[in-house]
Amino acid sequence: MTFAEEILLLLLDENTGYFAPVPEWQMSCAFAGGVLMDLALKNRIDSDLKTLTLISKEPTGDDILDPVLGEIAREEKTHNAQFWVERIAARAESISDNAFNRLVKMGILDFDSAGFWSLSKKVSRTGRYPLVDGAPGEEIKQRITRILLTDEIPDPRDIAIIGLLNNCDGVRTLLEPEELETAQERIELLSGMDLIGRTIGEAVRSSYRPPEALRTRHRKKLPSIGLLDILRSRAMRQGNLPKFFAQQAEKHGPVFEIKAGGRKYVVLASQKLNLWTGKKGRLLLRTRDYLEDFQHEWGTARSIASMDGADHFRMRKSMRDGVSRVVVEDRMHDVIALAKKTFSGWKVGSDIPVEASCQHLIGAQISELSLSFVPSFKILDDLLKFEYRALFVHVLDLLPGFMLRTPRMKRYKQSVLDLYAQIHATHTPAQRAGKRRDLADDLLELHQSDPQFLPETDLGFTFIAAIIAGHYTGSALAFSIYEMLANPDLHERIVAEADALFENGEPDAKALTPDTIDVAHRFCMEVLRLHPVINVHRRTAMNSFEIDGIPIPAYSEILIAFTATHFFDKHFKDPDKFDIDRYLPPRDEHTQTGAFVPFGTGTHTCGGRRWTELQLVLNILLVARYLDLELVPKNYKLKISPFPKLSPGKNFKIRIKGYRRPVESVEI
Repeated sequence: MTFAEEILLLLLDENTGYFAPVPEWQMSCAFAGGVLMDLALKNRIDSDLKTLTLISKEPTGDDILDPVLGEIAREEKTHNAQFWVERIAARAESISDNAFNRLVKMGILDFDSAGFWSLSKKVSRTGRYPLVDGAPGEEIKQRITRILLTDEIPDPRDIAIIGLLNNCDGVRTLLEPEELETAQERIELLSGMDLIGRTIGEAVRSSYRPPEALRTRHRKKLPSIGLLDILRSRAMRQGNLPKFFAQQAEKHGPVFEIKAGGRKYVVLASQKLNLWTGKKGRLLLRTRDYLEDFQHEWGTARSIASMDGADHFRMRKSMRDGVSRVVVEDRMHDVIALAKKTFSGWKVGSDIPVEASCQHLIGAQISELSLSFVPSFKILDDLLKFEYRALFVHVLDLLPGFMLRTPRMKRYKQSVLDLYAQIHATHTPAQRAGKRRDLADDLLELHQSDPQFLPETDLGFTFIAAIIAGHYTGSALAFSIYEMLANPDLHERIVAEADALFENGEPDAKALTPDTIDVAHRFCMEVLRLHPVINVHRRTAMNSFEIDGIPIPAYSEILIAFTATHFFDKHFKDPDKFDIDRYLPPRDEHTQTGAFVPFGTGTHTCGGRRWTELQLVLNILLVARYLDLELVPKNYKLKISPFPKLSPGKNFKIRIKGYRRPVESVEI
């Protein structure tokens, strides 16, 4: 491994899924010094107290080292190591990104879609890395900690690593305070034994930072739009929030302010800012503020949606298996059976309200897969109505609080409490004996092992959060049905794909190859791009920061309009057009990092996104396979409701013309 990779492993905090907090300049210098150390070991450079000399410009074949080697080779003047540490520090982000990717490929690190990192299960279990240079290596934290706390004689490479770690202020993250005090003299001794390590220390201590007055001279004013701008926007009148944010960003820049209804929001809307959110958001933004009152209505103090930092990472890890794509793959029979059961209730000749019906279907499937039982449609409806009212009152601030205290809302809330009790009753040890483990089992185990982290008061809402998420998937399925019926040529292709998939009976997970579900998968991707049900993250700035030259004060309310990129022509050609070929080579428009983000960006990216993708694809194939449908009326044009999420209009209905295949009841 390179020094850069080993620095990352030393500074990775398994409790938070990210770097230990060390100053950015020190980190950049450590990465730069690590590259120089690797080049020295490969006999490409040499260094003394006054100069760094090029020995050979022959490439090493390493994509972290060779760009730096090329830069040194092109420099006509001779400089010392400190000069090169400071110069290479500008490449720190690229160096760390490459190092992260390589550690994943080696099977040492696992990467979560929300930007969290963790040691792979094999490394965590064995304390050994997979084959590196032909031999398994000892986990580096164990090795360096032992060297610092014992009289073990380190090799030159370990001395260099200790110098790098000490000069970026990282040793304190590795040792407990008492250990650090005991080992301090040895740390300083070892750190001073490596020449490049000493130059890094000099670079850190002598780094130039311009005075505040100079750094703030070129700050820009925050552009602002008001209620009149909102009312004038055709996209806003059509309910298309992502397109509205995209148009405003193109007009005013990617950072602007909305002032309306006595509130002010700073909007971030660009591919660059989506990437920024993933890298910097965890340090500057927090989630819980706008969700606190909403959660209290459900009897909970916090949930995974409102957690930040280490708690959020721990909760994601505990839920990872229960919301993975594997659950859907392993229980495809149940998904298919529940779809056919639902379809059997849609009578020939009847007009079906699409979104509510899709939410019933998805809610039943998610309940069975994550909770091992299916609530009645009435309970699912009550849950949805209470959720929407709570969102309008506490999150959108569009209704007064007493609207949650009406007799009808009290009945809905009681249904929620009854659902909590029902989940508990079906997950006692006796009830679960011999049954497949589900998400509720994982949550109960976490509660029992650490009732302070996940107390009983928070457990009920945590159970039903998956069903609530299913409301959004139900809306996505409703959009999918509209687009399928509005695009007859695609409808025919999806029907053909579904029939081929079921040609030899009910398919299993192995049958779902990229080729067998190609059209349906690209179709659903385009639905998620054009109709992102959740299209904005709301956050609070917990620290002041500057972005694109614009100062953002602490406590600012932030809207991360991450799906605005879906409507930028530079990312998606003719963005208003429904075009599933945009996901084929050579276009591959979805591969632009930070541009196609239907499941969010940053640490709160949907943990169940791969489950959702597969569930959506399966259900649109099932609709195509079993149902003969038409729009009501036949020339219906989609209307969008933007609040509390992006939804098809309530007047969107389909008529069941007939069944293409029998939908006889199948046991689950």
